[in-house]
Amino acid sequence: MNRIFGKLAYSLFTIFLALTAIFFIIRLTPGDPVSRILGPEASQKEVLLYRKDLGLDQPISIQYLSYMKNLFLGDLGVSLFKKKNVGNLILSHIGPTLTLSTIAMLISAVLGVFLGIWSGHRKSSWVDNLSRVVSLFFLSFPIFSLAPLLVLIFSIQLGVLPVSEWLGVEHTILPILTLVFPLTSVLVRVTRNKFLEEVNVPWVTVLRAKGMGEFAILLRLTKVCLPSIFNVIAIQLSVILAGTMITETIFDIPGMGMLLLSSIENRDYPIVQGVIIYSTVIYMAVYFLVDFFNEKVDPRIRVN
Repeated sequence: MNRIFGKLAYSLFTIFLALTAIFFIIRLTPGDPVSRILGPEASQKEVLLYRKDLGLDQPISIQYLSYMKNLFLGDLGVSLFKKKNVGNLILSHIGPTLTLSTIAMLISAVLGVFLGIWSGHRKSSWVDNLSRVVSLFFLSFPIFSLAPLLVLIFSIQLGVLPVSEWLGVEHTILPILTLVFPLTSVLVRVTRNKFLEEVNVPWVTVLRAKGMGEFAILLRLTKVCLPSIFNVIAIQLSVILAGTMITETIFDIPGMGMLLLSSIENRDYPIVQGVIIYSTVIYMAVYFLVDFFNEKVDPRIRVN
């Protein structure tokens, strides 16, 4: 029980640090949201009065304390530009982001573990060599380079998939592939390396000597590899969330990425802070669950 409370405290502290960092960073970044709202024709008096109405004339420390107080009460604030509740805005945009990231993670986990175990089991075979070459190829492409390449092949050259919008299943294929290829490549390499570490340990030799079938041994090896795989998935979650937001801007998907991008351009402080909070909470929740499952799969972790 103490261990669980310790992890919860650590998660809350991490969220607090992330929020504090983004609060000050975005306000220290050049650019004034009031000037963007009122436009270049507004007089200095109008700008000063509007800054006062928004509370932006107060010292940054006072703004921070006021925001933290409202956040503690469950209020993420109101968008400076859209004049809507930030929580409601995020909820209206979070659907596509969660859909893309969840599907991409599930597909990548299944493919990555299967191909990694198969590649490790067939070490130095054509399957192993091909998987390593392909995984290295996709690891070499950042998302902002891979997405245009997929668009060029499947939309422009072949004309089989739409480029943008969010209207049906066919519109999700290219964004999901953009996320799946890099993450699957990471999981293939991690799973293969972990499998090769475990395949020659004494207990595997003993099982073979007792006559256990190769498939049963593979299942046990897979179970032993799961904690390392779960940890990589948890670490890659932040990459997936960031990658999903980048992918949304490339494919014009109305998710949190598009919302965050427009808010950063407009210096819409409440929305940027709200998106960071949601992303951090999702990441810490998944990391907490991964840690919990790792303890169930390998009880030795609980002791360390």
